[in-house]
Amino acid sequence: MLDRHVKLDDAARALIGSGADATLVTLNPDGSPQVSLVWVALQSTPEGDELVTAHLGEYKKVRNVRRDGRVALTIVSRERGEIMTPYLTVTGTARIVEGGAPELLKELAQTMAPGVGFPPEGAPEGVLTRIRIEKVGGIGPWS
Repeated sequence: MLDRHVKLDDAARALIGSGADATLVTLNPDGSPQVSLVWVALQSTPEGDELVTAHLGEYKKVRNVRRDGRVALTIVSRERGEIMTPYLTVTGTARIVEGGAPELLKELAQTMAPGVGFPPEGAPEGVLTRIRIEKVGGIGPWS
């Protein structure tokens, strides 16, 4: 299998930073999908762009990624399209990185939930899910 990282175009980057929620799909032990709403950030690495989500606990989605890193993610635009609402889909391989959740959640909360004061003071270090972008699709200028 070709190991490649995808660099997102400017339109996809703008969508991710716009405050749109993302839906993360992981695989349960029996192969069925597990779906969660998450906040997502885009971080560039020398190998390519990665999507990053933060979790304060050891949730089912985290356990699923620890076991099987295959994931899919959809971000729906807050803007209406002519016919359909634009959306970005990403498939990739995820890995769990210990710590760093409160810092990323605080950064994301500035756009996703301004003025709420999330995460709470003294939140656990949690984990990050880092997703290597392997395929991009959807409806919009990025497809």
